[in-house]
Amino acid sequence: MTIKAKIDQLTDRAPIFVCELPKQIVDELNVWERECKKIKNHPLGFLKAHENIGYDPDRGNEYNSYQCGIPGQLVENSYWLAYTVRACASIFGRNHRDYFLRKWDGHFDGYDIWANFAYKGNKNPPHGHAGHISGVIYHKNHKHPTIFPELEKEYDGDNGTMIIFPSNTLHCVEEQKSNKERITFAFNINIR
Repeated sequence: MTIKAKIDQLTDRAPIFVCELPKQIVDELNVWERECKKIKNHPLGFLKAHENIGYDPDRGNEYNSYQCGIPGQLVENSYWLAYTVRACASIFGRNHRDYFLRKWDGHFDGYDIWANFAYKGNKNPPHGHAGHISGVIYHKNHKHPTIFPELEKEYDGDNGTMIIFPSNTLHCVEEQKSNKERITFAFNINIR
């Protein structure tokens, strides 16, 4: 079985692909947003913060305002996961069973997929990811681009799309000028 959704290569210089997500998966993202906001707004939400280069609570508003992992049961029951591992196999080759979402058994993050909440003044410095393949899902982005500085390329991040790229590909997000809430989800995939 192959992915029937539209998948385009962003640039000929690097394997960065844009996937248009099916409506049913976009509906799943609405649930992810709601559940992650419950974590974010909980009095103990700081305990479940997903801390990495994009979120450092000691830096305040300098990077993303908050990040947290997607609850494991939502990931496990999602069609997004099946779609994404099949998309990786379609794009990069091999069997879909060779691709898996990084998992942290016994850790509050569970899987290596997290929600990013950003507001006016937030940014994300140039960085790569762990794993083999990484991606960003654009949920409420308002045309705030992801920039690939070494490739001199950017993607506006249309809502309901996802980009997939090799994990070591440097990317960043410049300071947000809009007062609108920006919500993206980022993830890391490994290959067996």
